[in-house]
Amino acid sequence: MYRSALAAVVLVAVSAAMAADGGKRQIVDLTDTIRVGLVEETAGRAMIDKYGIHEVEMEPEMNFRDTTGRSTFLGISTQVGTHVDAGAHVEPGGWPVDKIDLDHLIGPGVLVDVRSKTAEDPVVPADLEKQNIRDGDIVVFYFNYHAPKAGELYSQSYLTDETARWLVEHKVRAIASNTPGVENFKRGVAQHWTDPQNQRVAWPVHKILLSNRIPILEGLTNLDALVGQRFEFIALPLKIAGADGSPVRAVAILH
Repeated sequence: MYRSALAAVVLVAVSAAMAADGGKRQIVDLTDTIRVGLVEETAGRAMIDKYGIHEVEMEPEMNFRDTTGRSTFLGISTQVGTHVDAGAHVEPGGWPVDKIDLDHLIGPGVLVDVRSKTAEDPVVPADLEKQNIRDGDIVVFYFNYHAPKAGELYSQSYLTDETARWLVEHKVRAIASNTPGVENFKRGVAQHWTDPQNQRVAWPVHKILLSNRIPILEGLTNLDALVGQRFEFIALPLKIAGADGSPVRAVAILH
């Protein structure tokens, strides 16, 4: 029953997009390519050295020299590239990605362009009040983001706790961004969020959203194509037992 309902939702979304475009679907791929070097390029070498995030690994297995098929071993963190966070990412007893509500990952999308904001200028509720955000929307934040310099972490604007609560109150389906994170990392450094003794204060934006079953998608690409557009958003994760997140293939179907 649930699979049938989900298939119907996807079909309606695609049909609506096709009808609006005379039968042609305008699909924008929002997914970064999984490749060796992805973590260093997008999050920085410091993320690997300081936090223990593994770089992507790809190794050949089956090959056409020894047999008639080909396969590749892929090693990738659940928290790099274009991915979705589950509750287990920030809470020891949080819900895992294989229990995610797929209905929260398929729906109408609205782009919030905040590229004018710096790392000292957070996204606040007043910024969202200016947007046409409706119940059930998937809110995609377009931050001013550049790949980190050698030895540095990336720098970007961020969501405040109040902004996260605003999103909960307005019943959004999910949020997404073109960056590896949405938190105030300077606050995180000052409060030592990575210290297990500080679990209670760490990652407040994630906890506010994920505790309300609002998934957080990060690492999107090609958001230029969504500026000024309404679109249907789809991003489906791998079904990994007990995991804190998963890579996703994210797309937008333009209206």
